Amino acid sequence: MNLLEPFVFFASVVLCFITAAVGGHYTEKSVDTWYPTINKPVFTPPDWVFPVVWSVLYFLMGISLATILTTGTREQVILPVSLFALQLLLNMAWSFIFFGQKNPLGGFVTVVLLWFTVAFTTLSFANIAFEAGLMLLPYVFWVSFALVLNWGIFRANHKIESAPDLHLFPSQKSPPLPH
Repeated sequence: MNLLEPFVFFASVVLCFITAAVGGHYTEKSVDTWYPTINKPVFTPPDWVFPVVWSVLYFLMGISLATILTTGTREQVILPVSLFALQLLLNMAWSFIFFGQKNPLGGFVTVVLLWFTVAFTTLSFANIAFEAGLMLLPYVFWVSFALVLNWGIFRANHKIESAPDLHLFPSQKSPPLPH
């Protein structure tokens, strides 16, 4: 065992929880004020579920990152670590957009990008260390659920304006169209 491995595992987990803290900063500003006032789908979990699930996921993400950092070569880990960093940024961005900006549509667009990035990260991690990819599968599943939930919240709170009456074929009573 390399003497740096325990430090890599610790630093990787801490990095993930720093991401959680940054995202949580935006979440906490709205979770008790704006969020309770919006309409949510019937399948929305109770509020206590979110911090529990996210804590487990951030821990698994950190262990997964450390696993590929201590297993792969520098050349092997460049793309996977870049994808991992991108998904961390998108994760924080979602909290800022959805909760900080109170923007469910922007959150939905962000969570779609997050889902693809997490999926590609999971595959790239599995190519280096299969167990590292397995550790990210709960994250893929949760982000999939978050995507559906975010869409449901958007739909439940978005009023679609009806288009004005468009007359494709003017009636006899309408004045003629200019040529």
